[in-house]
Amino acid sequence: MRIKAKHIMVLLGFMFIAVPSARAMGSRPEMMTEYTEASQGTLRFYLQKVLFRDSLGRSNIEFSYSLAMDQLQFIADGENYQAGYSISVIIYDQDGQQTAGDSWERTVKIPNYHHLQRGDSILADTLVLPLPPGGYRAKITCRDENSDRAGQFDQQLTVPSLSSGNYIGGVKFERDYHGSLIPWPNRIYGDGAGPIIFRVDLYHQGSDSLDLKASLSDPRTQKTVWEKTQGIPDRPGRAARMIIPVDSFPDGNYRLGLVINDHKKNLLWQSQYQVMVQNPALLTRGDFEEKIAQVEYISRRSEFDSLKKAGPEQRDSLWKAFWKSRDPTPDTDKNEYRDAYYEKINYANSNFGSSIRPGWRTDMGRIYIKYGQPDETEKHPFEIDSPPYEIWYYYQDGLKIIFLDRHGFGDYRIVYANREI
Repeated sequence: MRIKAKHIMVLLGFMFIAVPSARAMGSRPEMMTEYTEASQGTLRFYLQKVLFRDSLGRSNIEFSYSLAMDQLQFIADGENYQAGYSISVIIYDQDGQQTAGDSWERTVKIPNYHHLQRGDSILADTLVLPLPPGGYRAKITCRDENSDRAGQFDQQLTVPSLSSGNYIGGVKFERDYHGSLIPWPNRIYGDGAGPIIFRVDLYHQGSDSLDLKASLSDPRTQKTVWEKTQGIPDRPGRAARMIIPVDSFPDGNYRLGLVINDHKKNLLWQSQYQVMVQNPALLTRGDFEEKIAQVEYISRRSEFDSLKKAGPEQRDSLWKAFWKSRDPTPDTDKNEYRDAYYEKINYANSNFGSSIRPGWRTDMGRIYIKYGQPDETEKHPFEIDSPPYEIWYYYQDGLKIIFLDRHGFGDYRIVYANREI
């Protein structure tokens, strides 16, 4: 049975309130990096998932999301403004048959339009769906009621049996939002978003004491900039929460490494997560040079030359002016254009990078950053008479691009475009 919950929220400056799947502890510790990305489609939101076990021992999936209010279309409703949106979760089994699902509707009311212009009006919530052990595909859609714009995630999902063994239920990233902790799956901190906050939930049989070690490293220097070890209490529903101050960290992406050891220092679990810190005032010369190179795709030649030639005393003002000129809401602290641009940089690094060069410097990364996700992709990885190649189509731009991996190492280069790019 589908249950629809409808809530009315009057927003006066407040809001309400992991891993893709749970992982076994102690069996095959593995190191992997979890990257964050926005939804696909015309409405942008962020999502994280965590597994938990209820009082009857049943497995449930928590889907928590965050959504900027300016992604919604508000209409006048008397003296107020109102918007509505829905979140739907559809679960498919391995045969492609729908096996579970639910939907939730939300209505948002604000007293005046000024609330949208503050740049930090966030909607977030946690939705729960019971799901037995198994392998699934999850389709999560957020739809704006007034404009019919929508964003979507389509992801693989594994739910293990929690009846035996030890599992990490998930890692929830959070944010302090006006004194309350809210889900923060985009993992962007600093510059008004505060410190990095995360919570680790685990299910561990036995009374052994456990330690959670967290370390934050800068991939640019390969140096650890923060680390801490914290004991995890021996009680039902074990969990540990950590807070990492970021005021002293320069602008950029960081790697959060998490490790859980038992009392004998045996490794039980480890994983890595990418987080972003925004502290524009702390740009070093090396950071600044990389940032300049990254905006070459969208800058005018005169702007680019001025940024490259800037001395230490000019960097901050020129950098702020560059983004201010592209800010769709210049009277607020939030710059939606800048945030969306760096989401593309992060996506390119996650999906197109190699040991040779970061993803944003590759041909595929450059095209993705300039034009976004292609409308259609043809992949030809195993052709008999040619190296691997891909064809990207952008129908609205009338663009067709062919990338060729000449040497078979995943380094795809542009060999054809039907117009200048």
